Amino acid sequence: MLPMSEPEPPQSQLTDLIEPQTLHDIQRAFAELTGVATTMRDASGAPLTATAGEAEFCRIVQTTAPGRAACDECHARTATAACNSGGPVRTECHAGLTQYAAPISIAGKPLAAIMVGDRPRTPLTDDQVRAVARQQGLDYEHLRRAAWMLPNWSERDMNTAITFAQLLANTLARIGFQTREIRQRVEELSTMYRVSTLLASARQLDDVLSAAARLTAEVLDAKAAGLRLLDEDTGELRIAAVYNLSQAYLSKGPLLVRESPIDEQALREQLVYVEDMPTDPRTVYPDDARREGIHSALVCALVHRGRSLGVMRVYAGARRVFTPLETSLLKAVANQVAAAIVNARMRRNAREAEALERQVRLAGDVQRRMIPAEPPRRDRLDIAAIYQPSFELGGDYYDFLEFPGGELGIAIADVAGKGVPASLTMASARAALRAHARNIYHLRQIMVEVNRHLCRDTLINEFVTAFYGVFSPDGRRLTYCNAGHEPVLLLRNGQIQSLEAGGMVLGIDPAATYSHSVVDLRAGDVLAFLTDGVVEAMNYQGEAYGRERFHESLKRHGGLEAAQIAGQLIWDVRRFKGLAAQSDDLTLVVVRVKA
Repeated sequence: MLPMSEPEPPQSQLTDLIEPQTLHDIQRAFAELTGVATTMRDASGAPLTATAGEAEFCRIVQTTAPGRAACDECHARTATAACNSGGPVRTECHAGLTQYAAPISIAGKPLAAIMVGDRPRTPLTDDQVRAVARQQGLDYEHLRRAAWMLPNWSERDMNTAITFAQLLANTLARIGFQTREIRQRVEELSTMYRVSTLLASARQLDDVLSAAARLTAEVLDAKAAGLRLLDEDTGELRIAAVYNLSQAYLSKGPLLVRESPIDEQALREQLVYVEDMPTDPRTVYPDDARREGIHSALVCALVHRGRSLGVMRVYAGARRVFTPLETSLLKAVANQVAAAIVNARMRRNAREAEALERQVRLAGDVQRRMIPAEPPRRDRLDIAAIYQPSFELGGDYYDFLEFPGGELGIAIADVAGKGVPASLTMASARAALRAHARNIYHLRQIMVEVNRHLCRDTLINEFVTAFYGVFSPDGRRLTYCNAGHEPVLLLRNGQIQSLEAGGMVLGIDPAATYSHSVVDLRAGDVLAFLTDGVVEAMNYQGEAYGRERFHESLKRHGGLEAAQIAGQLIWDVRRFKGLAAQSDDLTLVVVRVKA
């Protein structure tokens, strides 16, 4: 794994970080303060600034080509020695003058050296001056007068100058380091702005990923890049987007996390560096990497709020060490991409949910049209109904079937489950009952045929409870069959009778048989057809409304007209459950037998 503590290689010149004029001004101020000649050279010994506070002796020596060459060689050697050692050095030049150099280092790498001195520790002798004049082709008398003007290094002066030079070198190093850090942050922010702008402009997930792969390769100056998204069910990293990778390489085979140590480590530790893909034993397809011409790679996990989404891979066409700035940029880009992936998926899911919601609303409209808009009017029967689905689509229904002979059929049913499946089963049950009720006289046989129909068309858990009854034309007789449904309640003279004859629920056993029963009715009788959502309504304490409360409510309001009875029955249920959410459909049909 790439060590995150490895420093980024610094700029090649101190002047790339600090303007030459600024260096010159600092150097001149130092020379004026200390009275010591000062200059700066880079790590190779090349001059960065002209010498400030230079002594007349040194200026005379450098008036000839040999003198200039000798001085340049001495200064270069001293600066190089300081940079190579990483600490201060003291040397003596060809003319016998003492020089001191302190390295200017940034992140542990020497960029340059500041040099002070060009003074003798003791006065130069006539023989020393004569030798320099002869070697450099200078006038001896002229040079001797300049040598007399050279101040000597006292131990105190030397130590003071050395201390100031070290402080100055450290100050310049800090300035250079801060400048470099600022430039890196500016570059990183600029890159992230480009990434954010590009990703924000892409609406489709494929566009987001393709833009991310291309931009990542461009920002890191890489040969190619690719993104793979994790299939959480299979553990496979599936190709989602690539930049500059051949189709042959992309067709090399599946990549499973458990079989790819590189990606497994990246998903665990976020970032993995591979020096050479073809020779790294962790590479799953080394021969394909060799043929593709990819070598070094940087693999970064795509993680959003602790959830692994996949990996980003950046490939170099040669062996390469990625700098900490580059790894930091890749991490930042990967975070942006991960967020963009999640946002794109959320937008896609929102669009799909919105489309599904529209379809559900349309289906709900269709289903509500299957529920009678109003009950039929009969001379001897007062009928009212209330239907309140808990969702857009419900599993309850009631229906009225009017026959040519004057009979009136009433059906009420409850489909197991809720939502779309329940609504489809409800529509199927309604259609089957209507079809068979028109063609078959005996109620028990109608239920047998409806049961067979549902057994063919539904799963074992998609059963239906139903009650179907037919009133005689004069309203004085009810013939009914109850297929496992909440019993219809007959209120007569303050007493309640449950109508339960029939058989098991519909849609379970195709061989099931059913019976029917006949009830003679009297004026003032009240019949309540209901689904279990009425008696199973829950309050905030988790207590069900129950049959006993419903019976008492029916007795209490049984003297009213049918619509008033139905309204009061539902109102009592609502008052019991309070603000608790409705968890099931509420369906109620009330029939009052008139005089």
